[in-house]
Amino acid sequence: MMELLYLLLDALLIGLLITGIVYAVRLNRQLAQLRSSRADMERFVVDFSGTVARAETGIKGLKQAARDCGDDLEHLIDKAHQIRDELQFLTESADQIATRLSQTAITATSSAAIIEETQPPAKVKAETPKASAPKPAVVQPTTAAERDLLQALEKIG
Repeated sequence: MMELLYLLLDALLIGLLITGIVYAVRLNRQLAQLRSSRADMERFVVDFSGTVARAETGIKGLKQAARDCGDDLEHLIDKAHQIRDELQFLTESADQIATRLSQTAITATSSAAIIEETQPPAKVKAETPKASAPKPAVVQPTTAAERDLLQALEKIG
């Protein structure tokens, strides 16, 4: 009976050894897969790191481009403000000149009317053409803008 017991113990031991070997083979395969996965993971991390570096470079480039565009836009806005101020000045000068011209025209018209009332009617000779109406007094401009405006008005009418 001892022999049977030794035989059973040997069979049990053989069974445990076979089970241990099977588990060792499975574990070895899983470790090989883990190593393979680790290599894939390392490649993935390297690729991901490169992608992140390129993205950071792209973002820096975009930020610089945005700064440059912002600076250009700010310069254009400043230039537009200057032009607006100049146009406002020209408009105000033109209004002042127009006011002075209309006052001068009114004065000249009323002066011409007064002169016509005070002068006796002149005899008109048949061969002489009619006298033209007196020209209104000329306003002397004081600034370059006023001179330019007067020249433009003279060209028009």
